[in-house]
Formats: sequence, C-alpha cells, structure tokens
Amino acid sequence: MKKFLLLAGVACLFSANAEAGVSQYVSGKVSYDFNKVKVKASNVNDSVAHAKLDKNLFGTHVAYGVRAGYVRGEVELNNSRDIKRNYVSDEGLDIEHFRLYKHSVMANVYFDYLTCTPWTPYVGAGLGTSYLKADFGDEAKSVYNLAWQVMAGVAYDVNSHWTLDAGYRYADLGRVRKNFGDSVAKVSARDHEILFGVRYNF
Repeated sequence: MKKFLLLAGVACLFSANAEAGVSQYVSGKVSYDFNKVKVKASNVNDSVAHAKLDKNLFGTHVAYGVRAGYVRGEVELNNSRDIKRNYVSDEGLDIEHFRLYKHSVMANVYFDYLTCTPWTPYVGAGLGTSYLKADFGDEAKSVYNLAWQVMAGVAYDVNSHWTLDAGYRYADLGRVRKNFGDSVAKVSARDHEILFGVRYNF
C-alpha cells in the first residue's frame, strides 16, 4: 500500500511537471462579507469613544491571472457594498449619516496543492492598495492605503476550461483618519469573506 501511494505521488508530480507551461485565466467571484469596521474618536482632553459598525454584505471580485504548475499569480479588483448607518451611538460616540466606501486592487500569489484529482486545495496571499472614503454627513475624508490579504480554499475542475472555486479571505484595508477641530476620528476596515466563484482557463 505504501509503495502504491509513493508511486501515485511520483506519477502525480511528473504529471504536474509535464503541464507546467504558463497558462492564463480570468475569474469572477461573489462573496458574503463579514465587515468589521471600528470608529475610534479622541479629543484634546484624552477622552476616547468607540463604535463598532459591523455589517454583513455581499461583494464582487474579478481577476486576471497566469498559472505555471502549482503557482498562480493574479491581479484582482475587489468591490464591496457601502456600509451605511443613519445614526451611530455607541460608548459615548454619536455620528449621524455615516457611510464607508471600500474598494481594493490586489496582486495575489496562490500555491495549489495538486492532487491528481479534479479537487485542488490552495492557499494564497496578496498585497495592494485600498480606497477608503468615510462620509460623516457634513464632512468626508478619503485615502489610499497599503492593504493585504490572505486566502484559502478549494477548486474543482469541471473540465479543462472551467473551474469552480470556494474559499475564505481575510483582508486588512487600513484606516481613515479625520480631524474635527479638537477631536480626531479613526475608522479601520477589516473583512472576513466567504467566496464562491468560477475561473475560465484559456
């Protein structure tokens, strides 16, 4: 049995090497986002107030990538619905008509665990830039931040061209800092996401 598994592993390795040529793909995903948004406000008297604006929403993701053997690299555009609150009152912090816009562009690297079956588990990481805009009603502030993410999931090859994908993504999109006279508000954005998608391999 051990010899059979060893031979199967060697055969799988040779098969992967034989198909190690560079190929291209495009992908599209939808996600269910567990948005974790925190607002921290402080003033000159060192008084600090906090508010959590966590909200679950849907998002979309599109990417173009290349694959060589068990390694994939891609550029990905991530869009999430705006987080809106008509009124926020939590731990001494009062905000009216709050809205947060979140978008990001990431360069990702994935490592596929080739199994010689249609199923391919994978892990990945990405680095890029995020656009955040915090709208406090009367005033707004937008920034571009350095952002990063980590991913894991499993893909299923329907045929040589189509692949189904299910996975998890954690992204840290940075924060927005806005001055209000003697006080400062800091809004941080982090996402936990469950993703489902499809890839078309050229």
